[in-house]
Amino acid sequence: MGTLEGSDDPAVDQAVVELDDEEKDFWRQLRRKRDFEARIDEKRAQIEALHKKRQSTRVAREEASVSVDLLIKEAEFVKSQQRELEHDLAVLQESNRLQSLQATDKSQRYKERASPSRTKDFLAEERVHMESLQAQQDQITHLRMHIESLHVEKQSLQQKQEVLFHKQRSAEQDRNRLLGSLQDDRNTLNEVRSERIRLSEERTNLEKQIASVVNKVHESVNEPHDRLRWSPERRMNAPAAEAKSLFKVPGSFGGVRGDVPYDAILQEPVQPVHFATVQESPRPHWTAFDKEDLRNKAAESPSFGSFRTLRTA
Repeated sequence: MGTLEGSDDPAVDQAVVELDDEEKDFWRQLRRKRDFEARIDEKRAQIEALHKKRQSTRVAREEASVSVDLLIKEAEFVKSQQRELEHDLAVLQESNRLQSLQATDKSQRYKERASPSRTKDFLAEERVHMESLQAQQDQITHLRMHIESLHVEKQSLQQKQEVLFHKQRSAEQDRNRLLGSLQDDRNTLNEVRSERIRLSEERTNLEKQIASVVNKVHESVNEPHDRLRWSPERRMNAPAAEAKSLFKVPGSFGGVRGDVPYDAILQEPVQPVHFATVQESPRPHWTAFDKEDLRNKAAESPSFGSFRTLRTA
């Protein structure tokens, strides 16, 4: 804001001094605002660093939780395998017990049938018993082969499950990182939006303050004449008195210089032409001319000044 120069009014001078003081106060507040903004930027950088640290800690915690879940699943799988092996062991123990009982019965029957009269019947029964034992042995061998194949298939499935668990853990880690980055971007956008809103509010407040200062200055000036002097309209519609006081030039009056020479009249025969002049209301600031000069100027310029010339027959 500039100062109002060329004014002798003490009220205007006082308003100018007050305006300068308010401008200095405004610049001081602006410097303080910039210092606060610098501090805010520093604190924001610290907050962002803490957010990043917290994000890394959260990711590590999520990875640890995923690893714990995976270990729990693996422990449950090992327990299920242990139960299956215990069941297989119980089945084998039961089959061994049955075989031992059958061997004991066989020895007892052999002792009972040791007489020569019953040798043939005993051999036939023994043959049938051996065939049944062989069938049971074949069945046990087949079951063992089937159990071994199941163990091999179980190991392959375990390997596939470990690979799938590893892929799942990697996918969950990537998802957690993506969610964290999206959350950080959302927080950054919210901060930028709040900063823009705050700056717009500050700008509105500053504009209101400037408008109030300007209104105070205009209210402190009591004469509308001085206000009109400094308004842009003075160049468009300046009254005659204002023109005399503001744009007065030595040797001039009413905007027309007094020492302007007239052009020489050509010495040529001119047909007499009669003009009827219609004069409007006289202007007090115009310069009076002689009748001969007025007649010559009317002949040279029919539309001079405020006279309207009409050519008659």
